[in-house]
Amino acid sequence: MTGAGAGNEADGANGAGRPGESVGIAVAAGMLKGVYGHGVLSAFEERGLRAQVYGTASSSGLSGGLAAVGLARRTGVDYWLKAAAAASERGMSSVVLDSIEEYGPALRAGLFQPSAPEFLLATSKVTNAAAARTTQGPEAKALGRQLLRNVFTGDRSWVQENLATVVFSSRALPGGEQPALTPENYDAVSYASTRMLHAWKVPAEIDGEAYVDASYTCSCPAREVADRGVSVLVAIGCDPFPLFRDLYASEEIRDGSVLGGARVLVIKPDEDLKDLGVDYATADGEGLVKAYGIGVEAGHRFADRHPELLGSPAGRSAGQEGAA
Repeated sequence: MTGAGAGNEADGANGAGRPGESVGIAVAAGMLKGVYGHGVLSAFEERGLRAQVYGTASSSGLSGGLAAVGLARRTGVDYWLKAAAAASERGMSSVVLDSIEEYGPALRAGLFQPSAPEFLLATSKVTNAAAARTTQGPEAKALGRQLLRNVFTGDRSWVQENLATVVFSSRALPGGEQPALTPENYDAVSYASTRMLHAWKVPAEIDGEAYVDASYTCSCPAREVADRGVSVLVAIGCDPFPLFRDLYASEEIRDGSVLGGARVLVIKPDEDLKDLGVDYATADGEGLVKAYGIGVEAGHRFADRHPELLGSPAGRSAGQEGAA
């Protein structure tokens, strides 16, 4: 198969799998383009490819969370269709807050079960009071636009001076060194992870401190997933271009490389989803359905090439199934 549906999985070069491998999945952010990754995760769910760790950021927090609790296929493309339609009418802050209200109960019920995989959700914490005032106030939109322009010049100076990556974990203990994602702070962390300054009107805070979208510092937490000791890291992108850690291309996540002891397998579309009518902030329904389907196809091809990574869907706990 060629073209947009083929998927860009350079799997074969990595050799045959080894029995007993542990799998981590890192899903890159991409706003509405994240529908592709949701398709990949839906195929994985159908084939029984279940990770020990799921790493997510911004828009991938929902699809990765649904995959972690076994609900990716059940939700499917429906969320993305509703989100795209609502974005133009009510704005992205409302879209995200509504999605948290709709899917939060199932995710809070499933993600924190003892048998659930570890779930990581990246954010960008504002590190000083002056930047917090800017990001939380009327100057936020102008700053957000400037930060997007800086992507094209590679200027990361404001980000480096004012933001820090903070990755919350469902396995961390409250008050410990690793920030803990809990049922109590899940909603706040989920919203904070998505808050792009140029388009989100509602400020984001966690425990009274200012946060902004994960993508400024960590749009794909591959390194954090690899650090959990997995032997295989599957990184899912939503663009045909090189997959980077953040908006400013600070670190490339390369297919066939080794990261933190894990061999890296990258899945991404062959062509820009924009050609299908799916861009970061706008998308039409037909394009979303196609992009989701392309992701599903890519996920199944990956599973065919890596049968050693497949397990039984019966590994889901009764509590996770009950989250539906």
